Order: sequence, then C-alpha cells, then structure tokens
Amino acid sequence: MAATFLGTTGNWGITNDETGIIITDLAFDYSNQEKTVLNKSGEIIGLALYQEKVEIKLSGLVAKTSAFSGKIGAALTLANTMPAHLQAASGGTTIIKQINRALNNEDFEKIDITATHYPFVTSGA
Repeated sequence: MAATFLGTTGNWGITNDETGIIITDLAFDYSNQEKTVLNKSGEIIGLALYQEKVEIKLSGLVAKTSAFSGKIGAALTLANTMPAHLQAASGGTTIIKQINRALNNEDFEKIDITATHYPFVTSGA
C-alpha cells in the first residue's frame, strides 16, 4: 500500500530504482579537503576548501531480469538525482569503488555498492 500523508511531512522514499537494482537505501556523503593559513600566533586567519567529492552508498535487491552488471572502476549513472550540495560546477563522473553481493538460502540476492562522485572528472574511453 502506498503511504498516506497527513499534516506537514518531509520527502518520502526513493524516487527511482537504479538500473538492475530494486533499491532500498541510498546515501550521499559530501566532503572536501581543507588547508588553513595560520598567523604567527598559530590562529587560523584563512582557509582553502578543495577536492570536493561525494561518497555514494546504495543497497537493494538484485533485479531478477536485467540484473546489475556494473564493474569496479567503471562509471555509474544514477537514476536518482544527487542533491546539489557541491560548490563546484555541475557535472563530473561517479566511479564504482566497491560492490558487495550476498546470497542466502531463504532470501533474495542483495547488493551494496559504494561509489565516489568526482565533480571535475570527465568520463571517457
């Protein structure tokens, strides 16, 4: 049954399944590196923020038809929109870093994927 909303609510659920995955969890972790400028007293008087990236973790069930077939080190195209929290220009490439698939005697095949989005890396052959 679909959710019924009453009163003030937040966003609900995940918009789209990912290619070959019936998705159950999706997380985006935004980060960057920083370098400080210190004065002669050791106090921070300036700051550089650089190397923005987004760590992406998704979990779900492997689809029975057209199962996920991505490879480590390959680009990953997400069906769900990544929230716009980067300062960098839009664009970039998401690279698969880790894939974990699990089978169980009395359960569906599960998959966990970890990927990193690099806003200034362009995909190419």
